[in-house]
Amino acid sequence: MEVTSNINKNPTVNGDRRLTIQEKIAAALGGMTGVIHTQMISMFILFYYTDVMQINPGYVAGLLLISRIIGASLIPAFGIVVDKVTTPWGKYVPWFMILGVPIAIFGWLTFTDFNFGPTGTLIYATVTYLIYSILVSIKAAPFNAVAPAITKRVDDRISLGQFSYIAIMIAAIVVTTIAQPAYKALGGGNDARGFSILMALIAIFCILASIYQVLILKERYVVKPKEDEKNASIKEMFKVVFTNKNAVVVYVYILAISLATGIRSAIMIHYFKYYFHNESLVVVFGVMSLIPTIIGVMISGKLVKRFGIKSIILTCTAVNVVSTAVVMVIPATNIGVVIFFATLALANLFMGLANPAQATMLPAAMDYTEWKTGKNINGFMGSFQGVMQTLAIAVSGSLAAIALSVIGYVPGAEQSNETIFGLKILMGLLPAIIFLFTASVAWFDITEEKQNQIAKELAERRSEAEGN
Repeated sequence: MEVTSNINKNPTVNGDRRLTIQEKIAAALGGMTGVIHTQMISMFILFYYTDVMQINPGYVAGLLLISRIIGASLIPAFGIVVDKVTTPWGKYVPWFMILGVPIAIFGWLTFTDFNFGPTGTLIYATVTYLIYSILVSIKAAPFNAVAPAITKRVDDRISLGQFSYIAIMIAAIVVTTIAQPAYKALGGGNDARGFSILMALIAIFCILASIYQVLILKERYVVKPKEDEKNASIKEMFKVVFTNKNAVVVYVYILAISLATGIRSAIMIHYFKYYFHNESLVVVFGVMSLIPTIIGVMISGKLVKRFGIKSIILTCTAVNVVSTAVVMVIPATNIGVVIFFATLALANLFMGLANPAQATMLPAAMDYTEWKTGKNINGFMGSFQGVMQTLAIAVSGSLAAIALSVIGYVPGAEQSNETIFGLKILMGLLPAIIFLFTASVAWFDITEEKQNQIAKELAERRSEAEGN
């Protein structure tokens, strides 16, 4: 899994020692816990609200969209707070616990039905999901800003990307493969009870993970904000971020990949249940995704070193588009199931190759901004990755809910041919078109060599500042 290269081979070049295994695991846990919550939302919140709590799909669509829009609008503001506030325990790391504990609690509350009656249930679902989604959203600001604060080494960032992506995939696969049979088993025939117990167990794990992160992660490269940074207006900060072409490329990439996968996740259980008539294929989906992805992640370091970040990601774009679009012609037969999972395995192999490389892009853009402008606004920049992901979840969830109504979906009933065709579009053609936008990476021009140069010059500036 470790990446060996001549990139930053001498740790004294920029005063940055290599991260330990414990530090990489601790950093990766942030992505793992975040994905557990976002996957539960993406895969089950629509089903839970409509089929378990019996809430009207139209109301659910509005709730998902409005909650996420509110959360997305608050992320940059929270990013500004993170940039301007330094606690005695660190600038970014303490937020893992400050936000992690309430996220765990409200995750459990969101998936717990107290049977308050029709009106009470609507109010309860609205309040708990609104708070839950906002907390999950704003966590993106400190989480995405941690990497530049703990290491400036490109090889460590690639390795950290490998650890993080494996952790993310494990979380995604566990939710995909275990959550459905788990809530069935825990509930003993009562899905509402099963979801509540499952989310209670998830809450305990996430709280323990946040404690571990705070104890292990050390911020070594956090510079005290200058007065002009503290007093910088929001307009100035927006200008700094969005005149950075490379940052914009990263945001477009993240929005596209999150939106396409979000739509597929939201509709997946419906697709398997009504197209292949086998709801348990959700478990097979998780298993068939895990192995190719891990293989891709493990060999990604050497391939990135040989071919470069852009080439790997653009190849992944092409494979994703083709393998997703092919859903439109897959028959609803046993052979069709085999074809579906074969193309899925291929897509996830390339996704595994690309994601550790992609994980280095935003930290590189953050360092570039500081190098170019002298302003360290990592929290603010990191917040926009959260905005893109939050908007993607909002749009994908509400779009799926609206689409189900438009295509004539009836819960628990035999679906019409038109509805089945609509499910195929939502699983195939629409995500394939969205995946095309990940080709924006072609305009990312901070090479690995440029990252090394920037890291070295930033280290020299830190040394001069400390000397003065």
